[in-house]
Amino acid sequence: MSRVYECVGRYAQTAYTIKNTMIRVWCLEELCYYICEHAVLLDESFAAPDLMDWLAEECGLKELARQLKVTRRQSMKLETFVLEILDAANYADENEKKEIARVIRANRDMPALERSMVLAEYFLREGHYIQALNLYDELERTEAGKLGAQKRAMILLNRGVVYARMFYYEDAAEYFKSSYETGGGEIALFSYLAAKRMQLKDGEYLAFLSTLPEDYKETAEVEQELEKLRRQFGESAQNNRQKELRQLKATGKSPEFEQMTQRVLEEEKARYRRFLAE
Repeated sequence: MSRVYECVGRYAQTAYTIKNTMIRVWCLEELCYYICEHAVLLDESFAAPDLMDWLAEECGLKELARQLKVTRRQSMKLETFVLEILDAANYADENEKKEIARVIRANRDMPALERSMVLAEYFLREGHYIQALNLYDELERTEAGKLGAQKRAMILLNRGVVYARMFYYEDAAEYFKSSYETGGGEIALFSYLAAKRMQLKDGEYLAFLSTLPEDYKETAEVEQELEKLRRQFGESAQNNRQKELRQLKATGKSPEFEQMTQRVLEEEKARYRRFLAE
């Protein structure tokens, strides 16, 4: 069974947005959850004055806010500030707090370039594609001389992943190709071939393969993966729903078709709103 926490303070009427990740929290416990789950992303911007103001005004935690302001004036250590927040909610045990403090110290010692790479990969993993691209743009603009071949290949690969997930397969293929040529290895080559497979029609893809300088084992792996995904989609609830919609339309059951279509649209709208709210 999950642990039960006694809530401290009140639920805010206005959420607080954590600056570097743009995640919103509504109460002290959600703030503590964010700290525990995203310790590697915490930096000095987390201990912002407006966070303490929010805790005082929106959550009714004036004494905690006062203590945090004193701590911030007396200590530049972010881990001290963060642990006071966790202690106020009695949220984590001693071992968890020690690990969070260790991660924050390690993050502080990490070069700015590495921290930016970690944050960009977080945006990519969470589906915040525009933020990921913006951060990769900034890295290439400000840290170009420090990247080196390995990091540049990783950035190019991740850019390709962003465009592939947004269904811009032609752009994705170009980034995957550049990553492979920069030293991205087999994963970049596989991703390049997969993006071209999704971009081109069957005949065009075969013609493309004939232009390659050699036969790659990744070509067969792409086909195997594509077939596996086809089978998975064929068995999915999404595909079954589409089949049901087509059947309703084909048999002239207009009221049922319209009702189901409306329900699907509302579900997709709700999912889209949740995505925008994150």
